[in-house]
Amino acid sequence: MNINNKDNIIWLLLDDRAGNCSQVLGIGKALKIKYIIKKFRYNKLSKFPNIILQNTIKHINENDRAQFIAPWPKIIIGCGRKSAPIGLWIKEQSNNYSKYIQIMWPSYPYKNIDMIFTPLHDNIRKKNNLKRIETSPNTIDTKLLSESHIKWKNKLLPLKKPRIALIIGGNTKKYEFDPIHIKLLFKKISTILNDSGSIMITTSRRTSIDCINEIKKEIKKLKVKSYFWNTNDKTPNPYFGYLAYSDLVVVTGDSVSICSEVCATGKPLLIYAPKNITIEKHDFFHKMLIEKGIAKYLENFNIKDLKNFNYKPINESYNVASIIKNKYLLQ
Repeated sequence: MNINNKDNIIWLLLDDRAGNCSQVLGIGKALKIKYIIKKFRYNKLSKFPNIILQNTIKHINENDRAQFIAPWPKIIIGCGRKSAPIGLWIKEQSNNYSKYIQIMWPSYPYKNIDMIFTPLHDNIRKKNNLKRIETSPNTIDTKLLSESHIKWKNKLLPLKKPRIALIIGGNTKKYEFDPIHIKLLFKKISTILNDSGSIMITTSRRTSIDCINEIKKEIKKLKVKSYFWNTNDKTPNPYFGYLAYSDLVVVTGDSVSICSEVCATGKPLLIYAPKNITIEKHDFFHKMLIEKGIAKYLENFNIKDLKNFNYKPINESYNVASIIKNKYLLQ
């Protein structure tokens, strides 16, 4: 078994969830070591809990399994509950040579995972192999923002300042994000802009068609210029361009990953979080960001506060990467 291939040190496990992929890629990027991407999709077996699945790759599509062969990597990084059985299966195949790093709580079994990183707001009890982080790791850095600034110059630079980026999420397992929330959201943003500046709007895969239609209605009422992109559009996604050109970013409180990406830019973050769209752990996360001076609630914001809204960007990808390097790669 070849375990000394320098080009085969790190495998990144990428599933079909954008939030999971962003976290894994962010850490891979921060490690600054060549990595190999292992992309796959889950099948129906993935619905079973990990305590039943154990160490396996049978819960991913059969065509995707062939890529998981020796030589085995030194480090495997995965995110989300369903990735844990894959990482543990690789570890088992390599006779424990491979070290598996799990992002987000994998549920049981967890003891054979070499290191687990979970967000503080998940409130997981202390474990020997567990480390807590404040925000979700992600790919945002100055290089990405600079490239996005150039890429989207023709589309977004003409928009008047202050430019507000509005990132809209959607339904969660527990709550429904409906058109009424859209109306209230636009009403508050219109008050903040006060007929000046501009707004850049995007939706997520969880945004319902009803909400998208309501957004279109609200855009027509605006007295400022806007740029709107939704996940049904076939044109390039301007999300990173929004982050590069925005003076202020408004995010619906259902998305921890988007809030975390904004934190990595150093841009002022406003959170729209009515009680009936967020859960308790989201509220904990929002309050932590507010206490650190990174975010404010949209309802409490006045545009006059923008000048004094500054903080040092935070991206936990670098913290996680440093821990991985020191423990497993610099020995």
